[in-house]
Amino acid sequence: MIFSREVKSNLSKLFAWLLVISILTGLLMSIYILMLDANMKSIFDSFLSSLSDNVKNVLGFKEGIDYTDISDYLGFIFQYIFVFIAMFAMQLGANSLAREQSQGSIGYIYSNPISRSEIVTQKFLANMLTYFIMLFSLALVTFGIVYVIHMEVEVSMQMAIFAIAKIFGGMFIGGLVFMSVGLFFSSMSKSTNFTEGTSILFVLLTLLITIFGKIYGATFKAVVEKFTLEIFNPVFFVKEEFNIAGMGINLVILIIFVLLSYIIYNSKELDY
Repeated sequence: MIFSREVKSNLSKLFAWLLVISILTGLLMSIYILMLDANMKSIFDSFLSSLSDNVKNVLGFKEGIDYTDISDYLGFIFQYIFVFIAMFAMQLGANSLAREQSQGSIGYIYSNPISRSEIVTQKFLANMLTYFIMLFSLALVTFGIVYVIHMEVEVSMQMAIFAIAKIFGGMFIGGLVFMSVGLFFSSMSKSTNFTEGTSILFVLLTLLITIFGKIYGATFKAVVEKFTLEIFNPVFFVKEEFNIAGMGINLVILIIFVLLSYIIYNSKELDY
């Protein structure tokens, strides 16, 4: 019951975010064809050469990216799209446990023989499924766009498929980290009035701290390079430059926030 209710309640959000991100993906992918033009590539290379190393790093223009290679280009654009996907994932978690109290339906749920731990489990699994559907649908959209491009210019579809699989695999795990943080916030909240805005602000704050850390350098840079948006950056996954230590740290964070959500929600005083 809880599982199906949660999935249904997230459908409108799923379709809205999928539509927006699909349009954004299409717009960014349309630039790829321009990159294949020698004149446009020359202009772009001149623009890159005019930027300092710090600015390139902040903007995501990493060393070794071939913008005419479909795999590298997919990784390049999805490092930006990942920010929006992280917002969606965190909103799913942040809305989950506080929704019933906010809507006044918590009494109906507790009229059924179900424990609080089971509520958390079913909601988290439902959110994982919603998030998976979102990413799988977006992966299909991305594949469709690449196929259309393939009809116009020479593109290795096999390499593109491998790149899409690696990119979306990384974003799935990275998004779960943000979802667990959202779940933690939701376990402490009694209302969903500010959860969506808080989720967006949290992801943006994480992004700003990451940018500042890259500019500041030294130890601060080493710390922000372990942040979720960096560890699961699609560029690194396309090139298979995995930071195992950073991934381990993020998985520990995921587990900690999920466990804290169980503990807090089980001890929470519910009004119904």
